[in-house]
Amino acid sequence: MGFRRNFRRVLRKWKVIVYAVSFILLLQAFFTFQSSPNLIEEEHLKRIKELQIRKHQELAQKMLQGERSLVDGKIFLNPHDPGFREQFFKHANDSINILEDHDVGKVAKMEKLPSKLKPHNFEEIQFEAETKIPSIVKYQPKCEITLKDSLSALSRATSDACKQQIADTACKMQDNTLFPESMPRTCPHENKFKFDAPMPATFDPDLRPVRICYMLVVHGRAVRQLRRLLKVIYHRNHYYYIHVDKRSDYLLREIIKETEQYPNIKVAPWRMATIWGGSSLLRTLLRAISDVLKIWKDWDFFINLSALDFPIEKDEKLVQYLTKYRDKNFMKSHGREDDKFIRKQGLNRVFVECDTHMWRLGERTLPKGIIVNGGSDWVALNRRLCDYAVFGNDQLLVQLKHWYEYTLLPAESFFHTLVQNSDMCESFVDNNLRVTNWNRARGCKCQYKHIVDWCGCSPNDFYPADLVRLHTSRPVFFARKFEESINQEVVNHLDFKLHGEYPPGTPGLHSLWENALRVNEKIPPNCDLHVASVLQVEMYKKDEEFSGYVVTFDAGWLKAGESEEVIDGSARVQLQALLSHQPTLRMLDRTSALSKRLESASVGTNWDIKELVLRDWGGLIGPNSDLHLVARWSRSDDDFVVTVVVIDPVNVVADYNDFRTPSKAAGVTETPLSLKKPLRPGRWVVRFYVQRQFTNICAELDFYVTPLEFKDGAEGDSQLREINRGVVDDAQLNAASRNLYSIRTTLNLPHNNLAATELANQAVHVDGAKLRRWVDAVASGAYKAKDACLVAQATETWREAQPRRCYTPRQITPNLCENLNWSSMSPDPKSEMIPVKPDGRIR
Repeated sequence: MGFRRNFRRVLRKWKVIVYAVSFILLLQAFFTFQSSPNLIEEEHLKRIKELQIRKHQELAQKMLQGERSLVDGKIFLNPHDPGFREQFFKHANDSINILEDHDVGKVAKMEKLPSKLKPHNFEEIQFEAETKIPSIVKYQPKCEITLKDSLSALSRATSDACKQQIADTACKMQDNTLFPESMPRTCPHENKFKFDAPMPATFDPDLRPVRICYMLVVHGRAVRQLRRLLKVIYHRNHYYYIHVDKRSDYLLREIIKETEQYPNIKVAPWRMATIWGGSSLLRTLLRAISDVLKIWKDWDFFINLSALDFPIEKDEKLVQYLTKYRDKNFMKSHGREDDKFIRKQGLNRVFVECDTHMWRLGERTLPKGIIVNGGSDWVALNRRLCDYAVFGNDQLLVQLKHWYEYTLLPAESFFHTLVQNSDMCESFVDNNLRVTNWNRARGCKCQYKHIVDWCGCSPNDFYPADLVRLHTSRPVFFARKFEESINQEVVNHLDFKLHGEYPPGTPGLHSLWENALRVNEKIPPNCDLHVASVLQVEMYKKDEEFSGYVVTFDAGWLKAGESEEVIDGSARVQLQALLSHQPTLRMLDRTSALSKRLESASVGTNWDIKELVLRDWGGLIGPNSDLHLVARWSRSDDDFVVTVVVIDPVNVVADYNDFRTPSKAAGVTETPLSLKKPLRPGRWVVRFYVQRQFTNICAELDFYVTPLEFKDGAEGDSQLREINRGVVDDAQLNAASRNLYSIRTTLNLPHNNLAATELANQAVHVDGAKLRRWVDAVASGAYKAKDACLVAQATETWREAQPRRCYTPRQITPNLCENLNWSSMSPDPKSEMIPVKPDGRIR
């Protein structure tokens, strides 16, 4: 006890000194700790230093041995350049010296350096100025690629996007997830089936003649030869759809000008730059088939031709033959064993198309359960097969489309394989109705190695000596290839044989003109006109009918060398454009009672019950709109029940209604549509049935739901992702008062999984260029820019604003708006305010 009292007495006396000494000791310990190296960090930095030194030594040793290094396919090390070697080692030493000092200040300073100079990113260290080395790997492979062909493709591909596509495909190949192991086959025959379709001795005159839809796939500059082909195959009962290669601007302009007078000839509004053997060829065919199925409802056969084809029989004979076999499909199969064809065609290899090249990535096994067949990509397909190939959604079709996306020359095999493995296999005729001039000794020279990792063949041009090949035992109606620039005599021979010779003395029969240059063909870079800002939108009616919207906007040319976002402020003009509303109502059964009474139909949001009109002219619809179906009916003594079925963009029934037409009077019916929100963006279809006869679609009406770019006036709102995707679960479309299962079962529409996936992918963009392109793509289905004009007093305004680099001698200046009747700038005396007249009036 005494010791404790004495200790407390001393502590009270010296406590200030004790506290001071303790504080000094703690402070010293703190600074000592701070100034000492962090052993963990020091060990980590030493390891990095050693690794980097070893890396540089290996690289230097390779240089001394004369080896070359590749970055993105380019040589960047020259072992024979002493200046470069000296700079390399200096830079390496400087980089390593960064790690020599481990004090706190140096480490902190190092952490502030750009990532390319941080020690843990030593592989990305770059030289200064013009000797900078780009990053070795710009794309991000998801696995270690070991396939020899894939590695070769990656070493030769140039763009990051292409490399990424190759790498992603290779990874799926390596883990066996790219293709299904087997596919279903519904053909009742065990082996390939071929129907024999000989030329009949006589034809039944009572059969309805078939109507043909020709697709012409054209490129180049031989517009006169294309005109000649159109001239000999044209008939007003047929249809013609022309796809012009994206690189053939001159041909596009000329053919549009030439075909404007023919209502049954249309030029595809889209263009693809197809390459020999590319998967884009099949996509072009399927997209064209989809278009013509929607545009024209009464054709029976789809025949694809190139500008190098020419008929060898009259149209009447072809129509009679196809009328006899209207339920068949005509395709030419290979003339060899299946295994040999598969190897020669490269069907046992995986290909990817990107950077305008078909890259071979490796081998694959053919799917079990189906027969792979093929031959020629020039075909004659009936409408049923076309509709199935485009709009079908069964497992066989979906898996085959995916499989052929990675296939060389897919158009030469896709339709053959599809038919042979479906319930339409008995429609297969081993004859594509044409003769091809093959001379493999001359045509198989691997002439496409620059665009495809394969040796390909191409048919030869016909000469007069080759005409003997046209005499075959099978029915044929076309031959290919013909090039008038190579030999015009053979084309003249066939033309005169079919349609008779021209009168003696007709000029030009033996002359040929083919365009080689057009002065204003190539537009200088950045000379497209871009919309800067929309100033005004006006509804326009003509003769009491809505004709579209007149849009007034500022437009300008891009600054030289800039992106499309940078418009030169001094190079602007004001324009107006007429956006006309596309026809959306189609009568499919013109013999039905509905076709005799239904005058018009439309879907909109702003229903005026007093005036019986939709006041949202043109039907601008968003995902949250309340919709009304309005139909106008002519007078008739007969009334009947109409059933309307609403189908959304993924082919799911979203609503249906029954109503009765006006009795013995003309009238208007308005039907509210009970649709679950948000509505799925895209093209919707309303089907009209009479008396609930669901096997007969009497009419269809399209309307378009446009995705939103703004929410509450602001861009980029995260809620747009859910709004623009629409209802995700189809079951949610069933309202409490309306069960759709029964009507869905009756119609049995296949769910469009591809459209649903595409919709989900598009909806992730809540702002930016991709969202705007989606909005434009949907809106373009309902509207088309019909005409444009210049808002100015004189055309000199255009020339003064246009940059000199964009001037071409034969350019076309837009018409002045005041001279066009549709423009709001044209005279309108009935509403023009004028000075007061002597009588005190202004009227």
